[in-house]
Amino acid sequence: MTFSSRLTLAISTMPAIAFAVMLVSPCVAPIAGVGCQLAIAQSQAGSLTHISFPSDKSDFHGAGLYTVTIDEDSSQILVPEEPLPGRPWVLAAELYNLASPPLANLARTELALVERGFHVVALPLGNTFGSPKSVAKYDRLYIKMTETDGLSKRLSLLGLSRQGLAMARWVAANPGKVSYIYLDKAVCDFKSWPGGKLGFGKGNPADWERLIQAYGFKSEAEAMTYKWNPLDLAPKLVASKVAILYLAGETDDAVPSSENGGRLQ
Repeated sequence: MTFSSRLTLAISTMPAIAFAVMLVSPCVAPIAGVGCQLAIAQSQAGSLTHISFPSDKSDFHGAGLYTVTIDEDSSQILVPEEPLPGRPWVLAAELYNLASPPLANLARTELALVERGFHVVALPLGNTFGSPKSVAKYDRLYIKMTETDGLSKRLSLLGLSRQGLAMARWVAANPGKVSYIYLDKAVCDFKSWPGGKLGFGKGNPADWERLIQAYGFKSEAEAMTYKWNPLDLAPKLVASKVAILYLAGETDDAVPSSENGGRLQ
């Protein structure tokens, strides 16, 4: 599989931290022959105290791991040994499996962020396709992390494939709270996946039916006219000055770039 490197550099700033996120070719952390590297510049001086999360500490490949319950959901938090000033954090769709070749690069990215002083907060939404009910869980997580646990008011997001649906919707609904979003082969239009309605992507009929139910659509026709897909929301992200890093699979026939990330440009 080959990947596009047309999105090569995204830079944004926020009060506590300045980010530079670069897609590197040739790869430095291989995932099916492709990798990416985060180049992060910390831009604020000051001292910090560690946040104490109310759970037993465990280990995630050398990083401190805590579990926090928010309503009926469990969130996993990777806590750096030396947090950066301002306590910057990344909301990840999950803690990725380092032993899985398709996911290892994302796991290494999470661990590299923690090593550099970022908190990584993971809240899996399951197979919910970015439905309004599932996206609301990010609202509750954000309030807890920023108001109770003292993390930065601005954050960044990281997600893969279908996880991009929820992340893009939350970013668009929360202007001023997000600096960048890193999308790895993410779905940008559910008519492409799981719909399979745009001509090239093969889709997934069973998941398409589940999506229609999860959103409460009365018919497929209603789903086809929905205007809150990530592609529809791209102007909102641009207006909010959110930097977007999209890693695309040029030969991906499940989430084809031509129907998803390629249309973001």
